Amino acid sequence: MFGFKSQSRSKAEEKAGIQFLAALLVCYPEISSVTYDPKKTALTFDFVVRGSYPEKELNAFTMLLSESVETYHALTDGSHVYLAVRGEEIVAENRTVMFHVDRDIRSLDRGELTLLARLFTEHFGKALLVDSHSLKSLEQDFASVQSELLDQMLGQARELHFRMHMVGLREGDRVVVYNR
Repeated sequence: MFGFKSQSRSKAEEKAGIQFLAALLVCYPEISSVTYDPKKTALTFDFVVRGSYPEKELNAFTMLLSESVETYHALTDGSHVYLAVRGEEIVAENRTVMFHVDRDIRSLDRGELTLLARLFTEHFGKALLVDSHSLKSLEQDFASVQSELLDQMLGQARELHFRMHMVGLREGDRVVVYNR
């Protein structure tokens, strides 16, 4: 009535957002980190590739990703989706390329996530930084719970609106989610 938000509701939303980002990283070891922007209701997935690549090859791969996701959605649900892909070369001791894939959370689904992961894996092979803790290597019960949780959250994506800016990343053998 007075515009005060329920403390329990915001805590529940915070917990759901943390679980969602953690489940994404657990289920997709190819994703190095994921960021949620509440203003855009969008996720940014970061994929890290070791090595140096010609700009022409990186641009061609970026186009392949965009066209593949557009085609996937045209065939599965007939929708047009928001997708932005950008790459950034990091010059340090070892050269790496970080791809940032921005996606609206409301139309994201498991098939698209699998498509993105597969495209990166097939194109870059062992150069793609992939966490050794894949769903197949985790305890079966834990892997099943995380996979089911991710499916459930993606199924509710149209209703989800987390109010916090969050970042999920890999830290050693763990997945950590921070509130920014």
